[in-house]
Amino acid sequence: MYKKKILEDLIKRKVILISDHDKPFKLSSGVTSHHYYNSKNCILDPQGLDLISELLLKEVRKFNVKSVGGLETGSIPLVSAICLKSSLTESNPLSAFFVRKEPKKHGPQSDGPLAYFEGNPISPIVIVDDVITTGNSVIDKTLDRIKKLGNMEVIGIVCIIDREQGAERLFKKHNLEFYSLFKHSNFKEYIDKKIMEKKKIYEHKQTKKLEPQSIPL
Repeated sequence: MYKKKILEDLIKRKVILISDHDKPFKLSSGVTSHHYYNSKNCILDPQGLDLISELLLKEVRKFNVKSVGGLETGSIPLVSAICLKSSLTESNPLSAFFVRKEPKKHGPQSDGPLAYFEGNPISPIVIVDDVITTGNSVIDKTLDRIKKLGNMEVIGIVCIIDREQGAERLFKKHNLEFYSLFKHSNFKEYIDKKIMEKKKIYEHKQTKKLEPQSIPL
């Protein structure tokens, strides 16, 4: 719990971004939001990646799987670090792989289902991701492509942050266990407070603009 608390504080300081009140962020889904989880700020931080890989490995091992993988590019440092951590601490280390967004155009395995893969997927598998919102991309771009390899069993999905926008329900329909180190609700109070602070700054600026200006005599 101590290490998880350290990671939680890192996420608050480095991952959670709050927009100006009048300039919300546009998310990949097309909707706008006053907060944004930029997980790369923590994944690419030495302390952050060390904590994340240790905590994710602990959860992955509960599934009794042989490999971990996910969609590029967010999952690449995660599965690499988890694999490395397991090789340093376990006698039976995990294998790592990632799924490409576009198939390889050259070299070996540049056609067929394997054109989407780098690394060595070994069944059974856990899919790893950084931040999951609805879960649709995990199903459409990762799970479905793994299934096309044939004889591959995906046991579950593990991520750093669940934005709690339907992913858990979707994964349940696909009979997939789902675990996140943190949920959006863990940070909601903190985020709401920061958004309110930005709103007050905006309102103060607007009030100053509306104040009558004194005319020098």
